[in-house]
Amino acid sequence: MSKDLQIVIVGGGRVGYHTAQRLSNRGHDLVIIEQDSDRVQFLSDQYIASVIHGDGGRPSVLREAQLERSDVIAALTSHGAMTNVGICMTAQRIAADIKTVARIDHGEHEEFEQIVDAVVYPEELAAHTAANDIIDVSGGGVRTIEEVTDRLELIEIEIAERAPAAGKSLDAVSFPQGAVIVAEQHTGAFPGPDMILEPGIQYILAVQPDVTDEVVRLLRG
Repeated sequence: MSKDLQIVIVGGGRVGYHTAQRLSNRGHDLVIIEQDSDRVQFLSDQYIASVIHGDGGRPSVLREAQLERSDVIAALTSHGAMTNVGICMTAQRIAADIKTVARIDHGEHEEFEQIVDAVVYPEELAAHTAANDIIDVSGGGVRTIEEVTDRLELIEIEIAERAPAAGKSLDAVSFPQGAVIVAEQHTGAFPGPDMILEPGIQYILAVQPDVTDEVVRLLRG
């Protein structure tokens, strides 16, 4: 069962603020550490978190956030990957059991995942959203719902009228290894062998990236 978390966010810029806003809406308790006085005033006026004015890279400031009572620290400053990773490492010296999330400024996730529990790459997330919006307005019919891992993603795809799989039952369609239909989007129905892949209907699939093109050809034509 999920629980309300005690979360410390270092960096109250756009990424930190919007992250805090979403977490607050989900009922979690937040502390934001921010260095800029004008930004501190803005954050305080939003009433989404307790706000500490100070440099989140300093152990004395981190201790003010009572890390030993917190579940997670997320270093989301705009000062680069090494600053954010350093904040996480300092936090773990103060509270060994705290989980760590660091914002990075390039896509080499694996390098930093050896040091922190998770990484956030805002540019990648923005590109994900932009690609989906471009597809939506152009009627492309395929959207990425979520990248579960580097080797697996959930996609939403609408069956095209003249697609090879259109109108066929699931057991009559040869999906590539590494792709499976999870549900029919509108009703949430789980697939059975007699499910008909109807044109104009959206389905959720779990796919490995190297077979995505083949799946799209099968369901979109």
